[in-house]
Amino acid sequence: KVHKKQSRMSVFCIILSVFLVTAIFGMADMFIRGQILQAQQENGNWHIGIRSISDEDANLIAARPEVAAAADYGVFNYRGGQGYTLSGKNVAICGSNKSAVTEIFAALDKGSFPANEDEALVTNNAKNMLHLELGKEIVITMPDGSEREYTISGFMNNTVGIMSKDSYGVCLTTESFRAIYPDGTSSNPADYTMRLLKFKSTRNIQSSIAEIKQQFGLSDEQVSENTELLGLLGQSSNSFMLQVYAVAVILFILVLIAGVLMITSSMNSNVAQRTEFFGMVRCIGTTPKQVMRLVRKEALNWCRFAILLGVAGGIVLVWVLCFILWQLSPEFFGGMPAFSISYPSVIAGIVVGLLTVLLAARSPAKKASKVSPLAAVSGNANDL
Repeated sequence: KVHKKQSRMSVFCIILSVFLVTAIFGMADMFIRGQILQAQQENGNWHIGIRSISDEDANLIAARPEVAAAADYGVFNYRGGQGYTLSGKNVAICGSNKSAVTEIFAALDKGSFPANEDEALVTNNAKNMLHLELGKEIVITMPDGSEREYTISGFMNNTVGIMSKDSYGVCLTTESFRAIYPDGTSSNPADYTMRLLKFKSTRNIQSSIAEIKQQFGLSDEQVSENTELLGLLGQSSNSFMLQVYAVAVILFILVLIAGVLMITSSMNSNVAQRTEFFGMVRCIGTTPKQVMRLVRKEALNWCRFAILLGVAGGIVLVWVLCFILWQLSPEFFGGMPAFSISYPSVIAGIVVGLLTVLLAARSPAKKASKVSPLAAVSGNANDL
C-alpha cells in the first residue's frame, strides 16, 4: 500500500499482457466457433458418411454408444440436367429419414417429416414461387414424361446450392427415394443412399472411425469424412483449427516475453528505490529467501486487480470485434457468437498474467535478497 504509486507501471504491464492474450485467444476461439457453425449450416452436422453398406449393418453402427445420430441421405439431379422438374423448373430430389432433417441438417422449417411414401418436404423457394401450402399436392415430372404426385407435409429451408442453381428442392422418405432412383446398375437398394453418422464426443473421432472400419470390414472408399467440419474440430490430418491456435500460441509467447521484460524493468527500478527498506528488513532477522518471497508475494498481489481488469477488457474487445466483423461481412462471419465468453481465452489470460509476474519477479527478488544489512544501518544502502 505504501509503494502503490511506484507499482502502477508494473500493474499496467500486467493488465496490458492479460488484455492482449485474452483478446487474441478470444478472437481465435470465436472464429473457430463461427466457422464450425457455418460448416454445420452449409454441409450438415455430420462427421462421416458410409456408402454401400447393408441396412442391417447400418442399424448396428447406429446403435453404437458413441453415435449420437444416424441418418440415410441420398440426392440426385442436384446439379440439374437429368430431366426432373416441378412446375417446369429443375428440382433436386433428396431421400432421407427424420433424423437427417431434424438433427443432421436442421432443415425443417414448418410442418413435419413425411409419414409415408406419398408425402414430401418442399423448399421454401418453391413454396413462395408456387404459393404452396401444407396438404397441397405437387407433381414431379420424370425424364420419361411420367408424373408422380406427393402431398406436402412440410417445408425446408433453402440451401446455398439450391439457390445458386435456381432450382427447387424436394425431400422424400428413403423408401420413396429408392423407388425412383435413376440408377438401374445396382440391385441393392441400400447403394442408393449413404448413412451419415454424428458422434457424441468430438475428441476421439478418428479412433471411432478406425474401429468401425475394422469391425465391419469397410474400405477407405466406403467411408467419407466431412473434412471441413472435422478439420475445424481438430480431428483431421489437415486441421485448420490447430493452425489458428498455433498462431495464437506464438502471439501468446511474444506477449509473455514483452510483458516479462517490461515488468522486470519496472520492478528493478522499484527495488532500487527501496534498498534501504530491504536492508532494514534483513537487520531484524529476515533471511534472503524470505526477502525473495516478500517481493514475489507483493508482485502476485498486483494480479488480483490487474488480471481481473485485463480479462474483462479482453472479453469486451472480443465482443466489439465480433460485432464489427458481423456487420462488415455477414456472409463470412455471420456464424460468430455474439456476447459469448471464451473460456480458453480467459484461462490463457490468467496464465499469462501469473507467468509474467512470476518470471519478471525473479531478478528483482534476487537483487532485493542481496542487500547488505550493514549497508542499510550505515546509510550506504544505495551504494550497491
